[in-house]
Amino acid sequence: MSKLLRRKTPESAKTDPEKPNIPKPRTDTSTTDSDISKPKSKYTVSSTLVNIYLVLMFAFFPLFLTEQYVHARTDKFWLYLGLSAVLIILVAFFTLVEGKDKSKSDLRSSFLPLSVTDILMLCFIGFAAISTVLSSYITESFTGNAGRNNGLGLLLAYTAVYFILTRHFAHKDYVFAAYLAVSSFVALLAVLNFYHIDPLNIYEGYDEATKMDFGSTIGNKNILATFMCIFLPVAVGVFTVAKEKYLRFLSGCAIGFAYTGLLCADSTSDIFGLLVILPVMLIFYSRSYAYLKRYFLALTILFASGKLLYFFSLAIDTENKGFEFIQEFLIFNPLMFIPIVLCGGVTLLLWYLGRNDEPKYPAKQLQITFLSLFIAGALGALGAFIYFSFIDRTTDIGEFEKLLRFDDYWGTHRGYMWRISMEEYSRFDYLHRFFGSGPDTAFKVLEPHFPELAERFGDSSTDCAHNEFINYLLTQGAFGLTAYLGLAGAVIVRGLKTAKKNPWTLVFLCAVICYLAQSTVNLYNPIVTPVFFIFLSLTEALNRKESVLQTEKAK
Repeated sequence: MSKLLRRKTPESAKTDPEKPNIPKPRTDTSTTDSDISKPKSKYTVSSTLVNIYLVLMFAFFPLFLTEQYVHARTDKFWLYLGLSAVLIILVAFFTLVEGKDKSKSDLRSSFLPLSVTDILMLCFIGFAAISTVLSSYITESFTGNAGRNNGLGLLLAYTAVYFILTRHFAHKDYVFAAYLAVSSFVALLAVLNFYHIDPLNIYEGYDEATKMDFGSTIGNKNILATFMCIFLPVAVGVFTVAKEKYLRFLSGCAIGFAYTGLLCADSTSDIFGLLVILPVMLIFYSRSYAYLKRYFLALTILFASGKLLYFFSLAIDTENKGFEFIQEFLIFNPLMFIPIVLCGGVTLLLWYLGRNDEPKYPAKQLQITFLSLFIAGALGALGAFIYFSFIDRTTDIGEFEKLLRFDDYWGTHRGYMWRISMEEYSRFDYLHRFFGSGPDTAFKVLEPHFPELAERFGDSSTDCAHNEFINYLLTQGAFGLTAYLGLAGAVIVRGLKTAKKNPWTLVFLCAVICYLAQSTVNLYNPIVTPVFFIFLSLTEALNRKESVLQTEKAK
């Protein structure tokens, strides 16, 4: 079989004894082990500032707390605004200093032309500003203090940082090494906290309910799940595309920490993100034999780390906080040895077939096959959800009722939150249907339902719809939601094109996609959403550099 997969050497390539055997330069653009490399960029003072900012956001920001969990959200909110303000001021200063030696056209060219994504980002912040002005809660719309601080002020910071990163980012490996190392520590702490081990005394003074809901230095389990849904695809992506051995080793370890941390976050949102991103990454990385080989090795590490958590549970003499049924299955069920064996077997097979020469590889056919299977699986899951939610509501489906039968109690009463949010939106006049009630003002809109919420579910209030897209619709209207979806869609489409030339684009892109997937049952917050906007900005930075390069080549 391996002989059939070997490339035959054409007659024209055989060595002529009368001529020197000088290898011809490579002309194909396919990616193999030999050309997996980091993007190269011009390194300026602003680029240095950007990378210092990224290191602080990746290594210091996740750990920063002043009074344990009680101020976690506000701590990180103000830290993000402070770091971003310093970056904006310093970049503006050095731009002005450097501008003395540049013409106005040179300065304009560093900012222009605007990409489709740039325009959509400006539309997003523009509609948010209009929404704030039209809101009955102008102060709350700007500060976001009625919700999760995601008001116009924070959105302005996201926008400013986006334009700085997209213009001045220059890849340095130490930035992502810092992210992998610190995020691994955050994940490890999440696992220890889940087993009531508190090495940092972070639970001191808190009641049992708070201890059960919070983990690591991030926040409650839903926010922790969102953090892991960004960390895991980045770890797998770096392991797949990085050329440097130390980065592969670091990211390989990070995969295990990320997956166990994700399982111990014990939230539905992280499982949904996982179910989306693993097949998506398989589709992306199947375009290259080298990528596919590393990706299956990454999956082997991932599933094996779940079993390590199982053995850790057996070895440690303490109870844990209690897993949901899906997490319990992924950790404790003996069937989960099957994906370990399968992924490990595929890894060995791919290594064996390519041990001497690069084999012939049907990349397009495999991508189409994996994409078809993913679409079929997604349609099957959607069909089951519709059937058990609206057609057959009597059949006992056991634990899967929590996932497949939609009602007010679905997803920790997310069904109720979604229903009342859409009811309130339908009561808006047309102007507010376009622009919403004001950024992050869902608390004000949903306040009339608090007595029923307390009576039926025991919650005294809520500040969100527990679905990021419904929440944007409610608070920033149809225009705001459309701009946000367009922004994310443009980054993804442009990123897929750029990835053919720059493999690191997929690393950032997968983090963006996984965040968007889990946000269907979760919400933005100033703890993890700033990191999402960073990876969205880094994706567009590589898109922009590739676009500029192609324009220069055309000239």
